[in-house]
Amino acid sequence: MALSLRYALTVPGRALIALEADDLRVAMQATDGSDALGDLARAAVSLLEGGERAAVVIEDAPGVHEWTFVRNGENVSLQIHSWADRRSQGADMTLSQERSVELTCALPALARELVLVLDVLWVGHGPDGWARLSPKFAYPASERRRLRQLLAVMARRSAERQAGRD
Repeated sequence: MALSLRYALTVPGRALIALEADDLRVAMQATDGSDALGDLARAAVSLLEGGERAAVVIEDAPGVHEWTFVRNGENVSLQIHSWADRRSQGADMTLSQERSVELTCALPALARELVLVLDVLWVGHGPDGWARLSPKFAYPASERRRLRQLLAVMARRSAERQAGRD
C-alpha cells in the first residue's frame, strides 16, 4: 500500500493535513486548539515502542477529527472519525458525524511519512517560521529525533534477521 501524509502550515494557528493511501484521500484542517503534529508524532513513537493503541484528537473549530491507531504486529489500523460541529467542550462527541474512514498500513511506513513531514516543515520554515505559523506549540524536535532512532533500530533488526536467513 502506498501511503502519503502531508501537513502544511497555512496561516498562523492553522494547518492542512492530507492522507492518501491507494484510492483513499482524506484532507482536513487543524487549528492550534490541539498540537496536531506533535500528538501524531507522539502516537507513532508510542506504537513503535510497543504500545498497542494510541488516539489523537485534532481540533478544527468548530469540528474535530479523532485518529485512533491500533497496532497489530508490524501493521497499524487507523480510523479517522470527523465531526463537523462539536457543541460541547468535553470529550463526549455525540454530534453530527460527518465522515469516517479506515485503513491499515505498515507501522514503519507511517512513521517514515511523519519523519518526512517533520523534515520538510523544518527545512521549509525553520525555527522562526515555525514559531510564527504555530505560535502555541513548539516544533516536535524530540519526537522527530525519537522516531528516527526507532526507525533505525527497526531497520537494523530487520537487516540482521535477513542476514540470519541467508
